[in-house]
Amino acid sequence: LKAPARPGLRGLFLPRTLRPMFQRFLFPLLLAALAYAELADVEDECSGNETCSLSLRQLRGEATSSLELGDWEMAEDVEVEENNATHGPYTFYVYRAKNDHNYEDTNVNMANLAGVMWYLHSEVVGHCPRKFGITRILRYKITMMPTPELLHSKKDFAPLCHFDSGACTGPKPVLDDYQKYGYVVGCDRPSFNHAAYSQATWYSFPGACPSKTFQQKQGCGEAGGECKPGEAWSRTCTWRKQFAGEITLDQLTHNYHFEDRCKKGFKEYDTAADRGQGTNYWHTRMSKRVCDRRMSWAKRVFASKAGGPHLPEAPECPYGDPKR
Repeated sequence: LKAPARPGLRGLFLPRTLRPMFQRFLFPLLLAALAYAELADVEDECSGNETCSLSLRQLRGEATSSLELGDWEMAEDVEVEENNATHGPYTFYVYRAKNDHNYEDTNVNMANLAGVMWYLHSEVVGHCPRKFGITRILRYKITMMPTPELLHSKKDFAPLCHFDSGACTGPKPVLDDYQKYGYVVGCDRPSFNHAAYSQATWYSFPGACPSKTFQQKQGCGEAGGECKPGEAWSRTCTWRKQFAGEITLDQLTHNYHFEDRCKKGFKEYDTAADRGQGTNYWHTRMSKRVCDRRMSWAKRVFASKAGGPHLPEAPECPYGDPKR
């Protein structure tokens, strides 16, 4: 009796001696190729002029690690930055997430790169539209000199002052520290419970009248810590800043036309899913390695768009807020 044709070989005209080889090796490859071709025709969720490669890569079954790490121009692992030498003056970069409006960045909180990434990931990109309308990251070159009184306490920073609308809102001991140490820069390190950015640090930069809001500063005679051009270091001259370039979040994530996509219900980052739509840049916030890769890519974007020399990190901050 003639054996029935095996499934998948019916209708194929092959010599009998080649059929076992075809069934075992070539036929599975043919099916996989057809399936891949079919997926290649699937419409991506961000078609047209919108840059959105993630969805097709997911459909094609690429590994999660590739999705998380492979799209940022193969960014290398972040290098451990060397800290400034002791006793100052110290020169380092700080960053500020900002909307499209231009206003003076004094009597504000700014952060190192890890800190601003922590803030964006924890509080900004999970909202649609982005919280506070943030669209860009500004970079400043800071030169800071702790006062002798502060150095005598064996610290380079005071605790962080939380600025709101130009006024230091506390904690109360920080305002007392200004009288004790001078108008010095403060710092704080946020918790890894929100996002695993190595050495994320926030800084407070007291300008003139740090106890008053922007609306209350006119006519205020209170000193501050920002130096005037050519001014010598003192209790009222503890830091200088110089604008050092900016990048947009679109340039950082390639998530162009976000506002249009937001109106369609897409989220740049879904906190519950720990995933984004339109960009894979914000995938996985609790992996230190992935967060380090994001920072490495951000440094490359800044180098490409804004240039500037490499600077060491600020001295390590001795304070931390585990509840934040």
